[in-house]
Amino acid sequence: MQTIVHKSVLCMAFGTMLLFGGCATKESVEQAQSSADAAKSSAAQALTAAQSAQAAAQSAQQKADQAEMDAQSAAAKSVEMAHEERAEARHGHHKHHHHHKKS
Repeated sequence: MQTIVHKSVLCMAFGTMLLFGGCATKESVEQAQSSADAAKSSAAQALTAAQSAQAAAQSAQQKADQAEMDAQSAAAKSVEMAHEERAEARHGHHKHHHHHKKS
């Protein structure tokens, strides 16, 4: 990425000098260098912003993954509790149906 930025800056500087027909004055060279420096600075800022955005995206992905695991765990616990409640209800239901024989 940085290599591309450096090549772009150099191309822009040479392009600016070529616009002056090869007869570049000291002032035009300084202006071209200033333009190249500004472009390099802008590219560096863009790279920093992109890296920050990538780090934020990775953090968000990790949080989303953790939330998904938490949700799956909660769902599994919910299913387990529902099964236990049904099992207890069936067992409890049978206990209440004892028939008493009269003597």
